[in-house]
Amino acid sequence: MQLTLLAYTQPHPGIPADHPLRQGQGTFQENLIEFAGRVCYRSDAKMGHNPGFIMARVREGHEDIVEHTRFVFKLEDQPLDHTLLALVNLPTVAYTDLGGGDWILSLNARNVRDFWTRSGSDLAAAMVRLAYQAIPAVYADLPPAAGEVSA
Repeated sequence: MQLTLLAYTQPHPGIPADHPLRQGQGTFQENLIEFAGRVCYRSDAKMGHNPGFIMARVREGHEDIVEHTRFVFKLEDQPLDHTLLALVNLPTVAYTDLGGGDWILSLNARNVRDFWTRSGSDLAAAMVRLAYQAIPAVYADLPPAAGEVSA
């Protein structure tokens, strides 16, 4: 099995430098997630002032804010098995079967967390490690992000 991160949510170049999405302390993806949460909690004036905001919301079960970021992966040499079937059956996961055990998978940041929580598979661990590079605050509490699981 080989997993490659092909793409993930990026800022539109037209977003002004003074926009709240550019004011946070984290990556753009973390800022986007924080902004979504702050709008929901009507605390957008505090944008960028609490690096623990995302993890606090995730611990509280308010994981829907992390759905605002998507990933596109290429998975190679992976036949359709129970692990892959569990992934593609998650809500909002889109996939393309390229044939020969190769797949394109599109899923949001919450799907990656849910897949790890439900399966703990090598594939899920690899996804968490790749997603962690873009959005550390969403995955820092998961063992694969800390290198505690080998794939």
